[in-house]
Amino acid sequence: MESVRRLLSGVPEAAQWCADDLRPGPQGNFCWRVAEEEGAVCGVVVFRITGDEAEILNLAVDSSRRRRGTGSQLMEDAIEACRSAGVAKIFLEVRNSNEGARKFYAHMGFGESGRRRQYYREPVEDALVLVRTVE
Repeated sequence: MESVRRLLSGVPEAAQWCADDLRPGPQGNFCWRVAEEEGAVCGVVVFRITGDEAEILNLAVDSSRRRRGTGSQLMEDAIEACRSAGVAKIFLEVRNSNEGARKFYAHMGFGESGRRRQYYREPVEDALVLVRTVE
């Protein structure tokens, strides 16, 4: 988990989790997919499955390794895991101002379904709720 924490600390756009956050919760429903390059963690997606829904909790790719398909592969792996678990819908929140992430998620088949007012802190900002169905 230390390698994941280091990755997250180097990606300011990612949700910044403390060490306790990186441990599986009491329900044990966190799912992880990690990308490695040259023995180092360069990307991670964390999601949870509850019934027929899933939520992407965090996605981060090392800034020096972006635009090489790592994020897309991580998301495809997460979507496939969700499909295998019988998930019908995946959702996530993204900062309204994060245009790059919004374009990425649109490319991955997510569409806007709502807004959470003042969801983020430092700085305070709305979150867009994005959803995609799982075929």
